[in-house]
Amino acid sequence: MMGYGPGKRGVCFELRDRELGGRQDGSRRCARIMRKLVCQETATFRKVWSKESKYPVSYEEGKFLFDNYRTCYTSLGSHALPQLLFRLPSCAAAEKTEDVLLCQSSLSTLPTVNQGYRGCLLGLTASNWLMRWDVDTGKCLEAVYLSHMYKFRHITWGTFLENFVVRSIHTKHTAAARAAGIPQPLLMVLAMFTVFPLRFVAMMEINKQVFGKDVTDAMISQGVLVVMYQGNIVRCFSFDYIVEKYTVVKADLYQDFGDCDSVGSYPTGLPLTIKLTECPPVLFEVKCLEHSLQMGGIPWHYLITPHAQGCKGVFHIKSLETHAMAKNGVLDMDSVSVEPDKAFFHTDDSGRIFHMGPSTLRVLRIRSGSHGCELVPDFIIDAYKASPSSTSRPQVDGMMLTSSGRLVKRLLLDSYADPCYESLQGVDYESDLDILAVTSVTQSGDKLVGHVCFHDNQTGALLNRVELEEAWDETCDHTICLDLDTLVHIVKTPQRRFHCHVYKLDRTVGDVEGKKHRQTGKRRKSTRRGR
Repeated sequence: MMGYGPGKRGVCFELRDRELGGRQDGSRRCARIMRKLVCQETATFRKVWSKESKYPVSYEEGKFLFDNYRTCYTSLGSHALPQLLFRLPSCAAAEKTEDVLLCQSSLSTLPTVNQGYRGCLLGLTASNWLMRWDVDTGKCLEAVYLSHMYKFRHITWGTFLENFVVRSIHTKHTAAARAAGIPQPLLMVLAMFTVFPLRFVAMMEINKQVFGKDVTDAMISQGVLVVMYQGNIVRCFSFDYIVEKYTVVKADLYQDFGDCDSVGSYPTGLPLTIKLTECPPVLFEVKCLEHSLQMGGIPWHYLITPHAQGCKGVFHIKSLETHAMAKNGVLDMDSVSVEPDKAFFHTDDSGRIFHMGPSTLRVLRIRSGSHGCELVPDFIIDAYKASPSSTSRPQVDGMMLTSSGRLVKRLLLDSYADPCYESLQGVDYESDLDILAVTSVTQSGDKLVGHVCFHDNQTGALLNRVELEEAWDETCDHTICLDLDTLVHIVKTPQRRFHCHVYKLDRTVGDVEGKKHRQTGKRRKSTRRGR
């Protein structure tokens, strides 16, 4: 009997094992089955749905948000088409939703009836209300009034699925106050909440008298208060230390607060629970271009672009502990392209680094040694080699071979982003399938064609390739997202029109191939005798 190793088992065997059960986690088994379906040679993605909107469109965890986040579709509708989940009631412009967060765990069922632990949509309205809507029905679960003194507009994750931060707009120094010589020390306000369930943690001011008069912006990420200054300076402070030492009052949502009404009700809102009298200790300080600071890697490193002129597209990888430059830690493709190179940490918690140029994606790993850390290549993805029409660039000894077969002098650099070749546009990571979706563009005739190549996240091997049906417009902003068997392409035009195209996995066999098998197949003569 033929043996089937773990890597050779087909989909039918996986489905049989899933029905039989066992100790293996069911969700991981289903993800492995879906990966095999997506990577099969006969599998492709077919466009099944498109929608246009004059408002921003977003997609996350199987949910589409339209009309200023008030209309929600699910990608798991009948016949594999997106289906309307809910539509929030219309409202005035003064009450519109400014920003949202999708707060949803990957678990489909939870052993509790408490709605505080269910998936929800967290929204921040123009009237300073923090709303929590049910992610499946749109029902309002909670409403928290923030403040009548500050204008909040942005909501971001502090730590994913643990806590989030609402940020106010920057306080403007009015012309009258400036003329009268009245200072404006307040820059902005930050408030933190935890999720599952929703709890108020703290609210604090970013004051120029405390942090310095040259402070320009601030945010909270991974328990670190990141403060940005003029001159491309970034300073990091421990937010936990600030909460522990400088909290002057504790407040819980919906509980009475002094002589005022309950916390989070109108018009009381939220109190300032933290009052800084001095600048807290600085954990980390760095000077980088456009305040672009990233932290990650194993062991911890940080990634910056030097603030010197002409260094855009050049990146330095340094140790977070010693500030020492890692060996091979200067990333520079030395390419000629309209868009600068990009570098960022991988989102799979492996500590690896993406370095993306015009046509090449390098995946780098930080390796520790006795003489320090160094960057070593894990694998390289070349967009041109991923093209089915060729495996190498057509060039010979300083010459270039054209499509007609003529040898011409190569006047441009090899790394120039020629539109006749494949050029990289972006990369997305599908965590359940452990696949990298790399988007590239090539010229076909008089139009540009977009391609999405699926690569193995561990080896970089090409698994499958999908050609987008709609023409690629280089003047637009494009976002590609792979979510199991769904591929989403969101386009933003220069006229601020948004187009959403949805592709679904298609494994149907063509009619021509089916007819061929039926014609070549022989009918077996029946051995049954008539009675």
